[in-house]
Amino acid sequence: MENKLTARQFLAIVAAGLFAFCGILIETATNITFPTLIDEFGVATSTVQWMTTGNLLAMGIVIPLSSYLDKRFSKRNLFIFAGTLFIAGIVVDVTTQSFTLLLLGRLIQGFAVGIALPLMYNIILVESPGVMLGRMMGMGSLVIATAPALGPTFGGWMIEYLGWRYIFAAMLPVISIALAIGSRCIDSHPGNRETRIDWKGYAAIACAFVALMFAFSNLDKILIDPGLVIGCFTAGILALLVFIRQSRKCVNPLIDLSIFSNLKFTFHLGAIMATQITTLALSLLLPIFVQTVLGQSAMAAGLVALPGSLVGAVFALVGGVLLDRYGPQKPIMAGALFAWLALTAFMVFFNNFSYQLCVIFYFLYMVGVGLTIGNTLTCALNRLAKSQKGDGNAAIQTLQQLSGGIGTAICAASLAFFQNGTITSANTRSGTLLVLALLMVTVSILVLSQYKALSVRGNKLARNNES
Repeated sequence: MENKLTARQFLAIVAAGLFAFCGILIETATNITFPTLIDEFGVATSTVQWMTTGNLLAMGIVIPLSSYLDKRFSKRNLFIFAGTLFIAGIVVDVTTQSFTLLLLGRLIQGFAVGIALPLMYNIILVESPGVMLGRMMGMGSLVIATAPALGPTFGGWMIEYLGWRYIFAAMLPVISIALAIGSRCIDSHPGNRETRIDWKGYAAIACAFVALMFAFSNLDKILIDPGLVIGCFTAGILALLVFIRQSRKCVNPLIDLSIFSNLKFTFHLGAIMATQITTLALSLLLPIFVQTVLGQSAMAAGLVALPGSLVGAVFALVGGVLLDRYGPQKPIMAGALFAWLALTAFMVFFNNFSYQLCVIFYFLYMVGVGLTIGNTLTCALNRLAKSQKGDGNAAIQTLQQLSGGIGTAICAASLAFFQNGTITSANTRSGTLLVLALLMVTVSILVLSQYKALSVRGNKLARNNES
C-alpha cells in the first residue's frame, strides 16, 4: 500500500465524516431544545430526553451489524441508503405536529448514523496507509469532536431567531453534499452475497440494548414502579448473557468476543465508555441548569459549552501529535486527570455556581476529553491484531452509543426524580448536584481504566499487527 491517500479515498472519508458530523450536531443541538419542547408538547423531562436516548439507542442497535453490513454490501450502497434514510428522518421532524412523530424522526436518523459512523472508521482502517493511520483516526476524531463544539450554540441560535425546526432543516444541504460526494468517491466494490448473519445473536444484543435503556431511562420511577425498572434490568442482563453464549458457539458471530481477553483493549474500552457517559450527561445537564437555575436564555445555554467544545476538538489533533512524539501515557493520563479535576471543581464550587464558572470548568473538562478520546480509540484498536480491528471497531462504536444513552438517561432520570412533575430552580439544582456526584464516579473510573490500560505489561502499541 502507498504511503499516501488518493484524492478519492480522502473524499470518501470526508463524505462519511460530514454524515457523522450532521448526526452528532443535531444530537447536541436538540439538547438545547428540551425546555422549549417540554412547553410546546407538554411532556416531562424524562420523556423529552428520549430525543437523545432514543437516537443513541437506534444507533446502538444498528452498529453491531456494521461488520456484517461491511462484508455483505458495498460501502457506496450502504452510504447512499443511510443518506436517504437520514433525509427522510429530517423531513419527518421538520413537518411534524406531535412529539411522537418528532421522536420517530430522531429514531430514523439514529438508524442512518448507526450505519454511517462505523463506515467512516472502517474506510479509515482499510484505506489508510499504516504510517498515516494515527493521523487519519485523529481526523475522524476531530470531525466527531467539532460537532459538539458547534451543536449547542447552533441549537441556541436557531431557537432564539428561527425556531427549533430549523435545526433539522439546516442539515438538508449539508447531508445532500455529503451524499453527492460519497456516491462518487466511496468504494463500490460489491459485497460477498454468501455472508451470513447471526440472527440469534443480533436479536439478543438488540433486546439487551432496548431493555437496559428502558431500565436506565425509568430510574426516576424506581420507588413508584420498582417492578418495571428491575424487570427491564433483569431482561437486559439475561439477553446479554444469551448474546455472549451465542457468540461463543457461533461460527460467524456479530463480534468476536475474544478481543475482550486483551486486557489493554478492554481497559481502554472501559475508559471510552466512562468518557461517553460523562460527556453526554454534561451536555444534557448544563443547558438545562443554565436556563432553569441561572435564568439564562437558550442562546446563552448554547454558548456555555462552545469554548470547551472547540478546545476539545483542537486538542483531539494536538493529542495525536503528542502521542506520536511522546507515546500514549503522557497525553492520555494528563487528559484523564484534567477531566477529573474539572468534575471535582464542579462539585467544590457548586454552592457558588455562576455562568462563568460553568464555562471555565467545562472548558477544563473538554481539554481532558480532547487529549484522551481520539488517542484512546487509536490505542485500543492498535492493541488488536489486524484481523480483529473490525470487531474492535464494532465493539467500541456499539458500547460508545450505549454509554451515551446511559449517561443521558441517568441525567434525565435524576432531574425528573427531584422535579417530580414540577420544574423549579430549587429542585433542578438538587437534581444537578446528584448528577454531578454520579459523574464523579464515572470520571474516576475513567482515570483508573486509563491507568490500568497503560500499565499492563507489553504496553507498546502494535502499530503493524498482523493477522
